[in-house]
Amino acid sequence: MLAKIVTFTMSLRQSQFEVDRLVTEANKLGVEVNRALYRDLSFDLNNENPRVFVKGEELTAENTLGLWFRVAGTVSGKYTEGRNMAIRILREKGIFCANHEGYLNWTRMGKIGQHALFLEKEIPIVPTKMICTRSQISDLRSQIERDWGFPAIAKHEKGYQGKSVKKFDSGKRLEKWANKIQEKNLGMFLWQKCLPTRWDLRVIVLDGKAIGAMKRSAVGDEFRSNFSLGGEVQPWDLSEADRNLAEKVAKVCGLDYCGVDIMKDENDVSYILEVNRQCQFQGFEKSTGINVAKLVVEMFLKKA
Repeated sequence: MLAKIVTFTMSLRQSQFEVDRLVTEANKLGVEVNRALYRDLSFDLNNENPRVFVKGEELTAENTLGLWFRVAGTVSGKYTEGRNMAIRILREKGIFCANHEGYLNWTRMGKIGQHALFLEKEIPIVPTKMICTRSQISDLRSQIERDWGFPAIAKHEKGYQGKSVKKFDSGKRLEKWANKIQEKNLGMFLWQKCLPTRWDLRVIVLDGKAIGAMKRSAVGDEFRSNFSLGGEVQPWDLSEADRNLAEKVAKVCGLDYCGVDIMKDENDVSYILEVNRQCQFQGFEKSTGINVAKLVVEMFLKKA
């Protein structure tokens, strides 16, 4: 029986590049990849032998190398809880689930929770402020003007691919925009110092080791450097300090596979922006020439 890696997404179009690449590299190594959707999961729960099924087929140590989750799940929690149930059952059967520790510790890995952990583990973060009510907005503006000056950055705690990131050139603009946010949602934003550099680093850490890095640079009037937003990418030689920093982030977050984003200030001081446990790697492979998909397959083979 051919052992397989099962990948999970919400739809077949999600993370299509990464899954396609995994299929290509897995086939070269004699490994099958089973594309599954979260809704394909089902369970038979009993004390003697709890079982996990995908598309009606039971996942066993004989037919499954492991599971790779490519998206988090839903806001309602229906699929994230199912994902974690599968992890708990399958790890007892000796089946490797990538990022299992991170998923069980973090149902959804938001930016606020990450920052709390980074502070606890003495990992450098960009200076950040948070508020909860509209009555605090004017004070937020005053604090930013006093401590950093403008421009300043706002990020939603569940934002991804830079889509929720806003830049404000003045306190007046920030205050006007913040007052439009429903008060119950104000506490979901991080307000951060805007570093003057227009680039950051994406480091991929796999099985505890940083496999490489790419530099992402903002283009034109766009201040965000994300590849998905048109940022230019190029290979980057990691310093030993940044390599150790990225590996530390992956370790404290309990992640076997992740992308760690590092930004530097004008004095070359490194800050962790965030970690992404389902990071895409099209731009990374393009810029660095590193075969991420092959390394992922090899990780599953190693863990089997």
